Amino acid sequence: MAPRIRASRTTESRRDRGINSYRCRVCRGIHPLRTCHHFLRLSPEKRLRAVLINKYCGNCLAHQHSGQDCRSGGLCRVCGKNHHTLLHIPSSRRPVRSASGASSPSTAPHVKRRPRRPARSASAASSPSTSAHADRRPRLPVSRPVAGPPAPSVDSLLQHRSLIILPTALVVLDTGSKNFETAALIDPCTPVSCIDDSLASAFKLPTTCVGDEKVCTAVIRAKMGDFQLETMLKVEPRVRIRTPIRQLSDSVRARFGDLRLADEQFHRPATISLILGADVYPKVIQPGFLAREDGLPVAQSTVFGWIVSGACTQP
Repeated sequence: MAPRIRASRTTESRRDRGINSYRCRVCRGIHPLRTCHHFLRLSPEKRLRAVLINKYCGNCLAHQHSGQDCRSGGLCRVCGKNHHTLLHIPSSRRPVRSASGASSPSTAPHVKRRPRRPARSASAASSPSTSAHADRRPRLPVSRPVAGPPAPSVDSLLQHRSLIILPTALVVLDTGSKNFETAALIDPCTPVSCIDDSLASAFKLPTTCVGDEKVCTAVIRAKMGDFQLETMLKVEPRVRIRTPIRQLSDSVRARFGDLRLADEQFHRPATISLILGADVYPKVIQPGFLAREDGLPVAQSTVFGWIVSGACTQP
């Protein structure tokens, strides 16, 4: 190959790399994200989602590293936290108005104080009959705590005659470089999907700080089929849900043997650290509901398989 042709191809390759390095992942234009008009028109919540999904840095909006490797010393100019100013989400708290109508910056609720007991008069304190009566009262020995089995929890007391099974599914969490199989709780009563902080660190999920909170993105896949869902997860300091609290008999598991279950071991206790909340519930639930018989939990069809939940009173 002629030197001139080789040099021309090298120049074109460098130009292509330069163009791709500045190609916006939101609108596919050739510019940095912070100058993207489409990105600037979004709400702060949608900007944060775009940054997480397209794997930009939450600190400087660069796309060649994550927030953990960012060397930028810039902070949010609104709240001073560790995120870019364009990702600042305004607080929804409103000032509390006092009785006079003036607004107060404090949002703490009014706490009623106990009325003080009237102080004992000097004559009553120095009364000989009172002091003599107080001296005649026997002093009880100080009791020391005795080590023993822990007191039963409220959950165990309420589930004395029945066991509550929460709907769980085994899912595949795709981090981009590796796939991890973990159990997830499908809970429409949880507003947003969340993950335990230790689990996010173990899976090495890139996180972005939003004030004092952290969020991350992950691709949730089904073990069977081609379903996948890219979702935002709120990183919580402690998400550890135990279900069920006791193991059910194998006969209960056998009553659902004809279904393709999302969690084959739903009848055995396990700790769940990933919750798929109401934000993704409509995308994973499917038509199909089965109530076997009295005393057994019910089954609901999802993209991951059939999930089992409810009270079980059969031994």
